[in-house]
Amino acid sequence: MEGTVNHELIYEFLIQYGGGGISLMKDYWEEGIAFICIDHKEKRNALSGKMCTELRKCIEELENWKTGKAVIMMGEGINFCSGADLDFVRKECNPTAGYYLSSYMHDILIRFRKLPLITVTLLHGIAVGGGAEISTYTDYLLVTDNARVGFVQGTMGIITAWGAETRLIQLIGQRKALEVLLSSKIYNAQELLDMGLAYKIVETKTMIEETLDFVRSLTTHHYSIIQSYKFVSNVALEKCFVESLNVEKREVCTKWGAELNREALRKRIKHIKDNK
Repeated sequence: MEGTVNHELIYEFLIQYGGGGISLMKDYWEEGIAFICIDHKEKRNALSGKMCTELRKCIEELENWKTGKAVIMMGEGINFCSGADLDFVRKECNPTAGYYLSSYMHDILIRFRKLPLITVTLLHGIAVGGGAEISTYTDYLLVTDNARVGFVQGTMGIITAWGAETRLIQLIGQRKALEVLLSSKIYNAQELLDMGLAYKIVETKTMIEETLDFVRSLTTHHYSIIQSYKFVSNVALEKCFVESLNVEKREVCTKWGAELNREALRKRIKHIKDNK
């Protein structure tokens, strides 16, 4: 499956699976601050195929934002993101679909990581699977006091599909990353902070205000200074990263749609019980 990735072909594949939306909010555009908002509340902000294509469009616009300083990614409603929409996954439970989605999201998230902007994830409520993976790609992860995060891919008979193993090793080291992935544990906000994955805990009720205050403290300089600092930091971290992602992608393609994955999907596992 390795070789040149036809993103237009993958786009046509993904766009047929609708539901939810991802948009770029520009309320603070004049300050040089943008928000990427994940909105699929009826499915805990799970990502449909269409939403993946919309995330790509948001990143493309940010790549061309000459005077930008920072972008904050967050979920609408009470959760950040619960990963890929399992209705989509059940319909496309085969290695080709796994390769398509993994390739598409790798491209998006690498470009997101390379933006010459300060990137922040504001993670509230639940983030499991792919939602937890996305949160690892920003410069800073801010979590609310009610956050619960789990890299539960192993319980679904697959491994990280969007590059999170590589990112976790960069962020918290190999041994801790393996513990996080192999345990499939659901971590609370304090545990995320203690292991060095989260940078700061914010109050749920004031999460947007606190996050904006944090971002503003990092964006007092001219946009050209901020962008140069971010560019240099990206270069410093880049060596071997893409190679590691490619290995991760090859591995997930051997698991996506295999019997362990299919069996887990049939069980309709609930990783976090609904609050009553």
